[in-house]
Amino acid sequence: MADKIECTTHGDSEKAFVCVHLLGDSVGLGFNRSEPDDDNPFPDAWCDDCEIIRSAHGGWAEESEKLTKISLLCAGCYERTRLRNTRTSYTLDDLADLRWKCGSCEEWHQGPCLDFSYDAPDYWLDKHEKTNRTAGLLPASVRRRRKTFLDEDYCAIENENFFVRGIIAVPIIGTAETFRWGVWGSLSRKNFETLVKMDGNAKRTELPSMFSWLSSQIPEYSDTLSLKMQAHIREDDQRPMFELDESKHPLAEEYHHGVTPERVKDIMLGRLRQNSED
Repeated sequence: MADKIECTTHGDSEKAFVCVHLLGDSVGLGFNRSEPDDDNPFPDAWCDDCEIIRSAHGGWAEESEKLTKISLLCAGCYERTRLRNTRTSYTLDDLADLRWKCGSCEEWHQGPCLDFSYDAPDYWLDKHEKTNRTAGLLPASVRRRRKTFLDEDYCAIENENFFVRGIIAVPIIGTAETFRWGVWGSLSRKNFETLVKMDGNAKRTELPSMFSWLSSQIPEYSDTLSLKMQAHIREDDQRPMFELDESKHPLAEEYHHGVTPERVKDIMLGRLRQNSED
């Protein structure tokens, strides 16, 4: 336990050390370190200004260490600051002049588009939509008692499969921003009924996380259906946040390790090519 610390955010976690400039909400300061390995997955890290000091003195030694300050943090906070401060050759600022038309509001916008969403789970079929349309004028509380329904937040199919709409937030390296996939995840009958009953209740944030299978196919990746997730319930006016389990799947890798702004650009332009101005 000597190499562990208790973090209010990440719980019991490994110790890590960074220069004080990388603490808190710092962004884009650079993130320098030795190459991680199995013996030391979180090597000491420092910003670009401290790297100038280190280089000027030929490395870390007594004199160079006097000119900077090192602070302790947990491995989870270390990863957060790595993602926020690692510099990339391409930045979100490079998308600042791009104009594109939103498919929802039909308005023209400028700058990066960081949200893409799905209106229904991948398992929602045309025959379900026809059934749902017949109940479109009913109050939401009544619709949600039907065997098959779809609204902006919840979905049930034949009273056998249940889904909630939520967000996968992928950190963008070198920024404080995230790239957000608005997707659907499955829930057990018990969790689904509990969550629906808690609509409008401030205590819904006290609900424990709920196991979920990703139920949206995102074509920018290999098959994303049935990736394991946890749904973290938030305030009544906010959709759940999905936490992907760690795996070798590309989406899970990006969720845990971040995406570059250039990757964001590729996804964005691929999605908006039909709605963008040259």
